[in-house]
Amino acid sequence: MKFERLKALYDAEANVHYNGKLYEVKGVNEANQTALISEVGALFAEPREVKAGELD
Repeated sequence: MKFERLKALYDAEANVHYNGKLYEVKGVNEANQTALISEVGALFAEPREVKAGELD
């Protein structure tokens, strides 16, 4: 996914797919073009930082 699309999804509070699971975008890092994501519906899910190109 391109970073511009990821940024638009973050602004719209939309979810993304990563490794076949649905994740919520908690934040974006424009300098590194990464996103902070956490699994939707999981209790105590630890957020992870992934590059925009790894997301579907």
